[in-house]
Amino acid sequence: MAILFLLLAVFCLMGLPVAFAIALASTYGVISAGNIPLMVVVQRMFTQIDSFPLMAVPFFMLAGNLMDRGGISLKIINFASNLVGHIRGGLAMVSVVASMFFAGISGSASADSAAIGSVLIPAMEKKNYGKSFAASLTATAGSIGVIIPPSIPMVIYAITGSVSIGKLFLGGYIPGLMIGLGLMAVSFYFAITRGYPAEPRASLKSLWKSFVESIWALLMVVIIMGGILTGAFTATEASVVAVVYAIIVGMFVYKQLKLSDLPRIFIESGVTTAVVMFCVAATAILSWILTNQQVPVKMAAAILAITQNPIIILILINIILLFLGTILDTTPAIILIVPILLPIVTKLGVDPIHFGLITVTNLAIGMSTPPVGITLFVSSGIANLPMSKMLKSLVPFWAVMVFILGLITFVPGITMYLPNKFMP
Repeated sequence: MAILFLLLAVFCLMGLPVAFAIALASTYGVISAGNIPLMVVVQRMFTQIDSFPLMAVPFFMLAGNLMDRGGISLKIINFASNLVGHIRGGLAMVSVVASMFFAGISGSASADSAAIGSVLIPAMEKKNYGKSFAASLTATAGSIGVIIPPSIPMVIYAITGSVSIGKLFLGGYIPGLMIGLGLMAVSFYFAITRGYPAEPRASLKSLWKSFVESIWALLMVVIIMGGILTGAFTATEASVVAVVYAIIVGMFVYKQLKLSDLPRIFIESGVTTAVVMFCVAATAILSWILTNQQVPVKMAAAILAITQNPIIILILINIILLFLGTILDTTPAIILIVPILLPIVTKLGVDPIHFGLITVTNLAIGMSTPPVGITLFVSSGIANLPMSKMLKSLVPFWAVMVFILGLITFVPGITMYLPNKFMP
């Protein structure tokens, strides 16, 4: 096993994509076992992605792309601007609120950062917020995209941990709202100390008009969660409904989406889905090897032998997840770590839904941290600013996110209130 992980590290350092690195290292693990036929590699990869719940991933991705191309981003930004733009540091507030709204539609942190950042980073620059602050705020606010449902990492966790996607989705609302408010609080502090301006207060007529214009997009959240909670459809079926709804709204309500746009959107969504699915398939081999060698059982026994104090163990797990989030994308990280850590936390009495939200929040923070943070890459690219020049500005935002992560970890009611109320 040591050689397998050494190979994995070497492949990653060589610049090989993480999915390929995992697949190659895992294939070596199968070969070195000697008594396992190579056919197992293909079999495990196919079995992992031959899943009905996993079909939600491509459809939620497609729905997010359709809504983005259908002109939804500007409608949401306009509504957020009228709602909170008059607060000191108005554009920063708009960036966070718009990210929270968009998170409820896209399910993707990178899409969130790109859609909101492409409009608001240049706008903040013009108002002298500074490139570093604007890009750092967009990167951290974009990570809310995987905490507020629909969330692709939550779907992956639900399949890996055999838990309810609907309960995970419900559990994400309060943590996502808390992180959004925390980022707004940090932004407000800097707005006061640095003299960032407020935008003109919108009239009630303008606010109402912007709300009406964005209501069709915001209704997607109601349709998705309403359908799941009432039992009208499963989470996977909800993703298909979201695609149909996005096409109707984009073409016939906002009229920004054209029939000629669909092939390109389908192709781009298909390529993105293929990347995610290959990550899922490749990581399945490694997960199978770890399970076959009883690594999760041995690790659980080793950790519980050191301490059985749930507080210390949860702190250690958070440190591990935060570290993994800095070097791995969410999909491989979830499939690799959940089979190992979930048995440990369940022995401590931690609800798998609660642990799912802890895991996703940790990895969401990792999305805005170097070296592989996807929202960090997107935001630095839009701002045309090296990531090294963003680090100082990122620290206060990271600090508030880690603080809220601590609250989520040790106050289970934050994540479990809505699932227990609506899906007991």
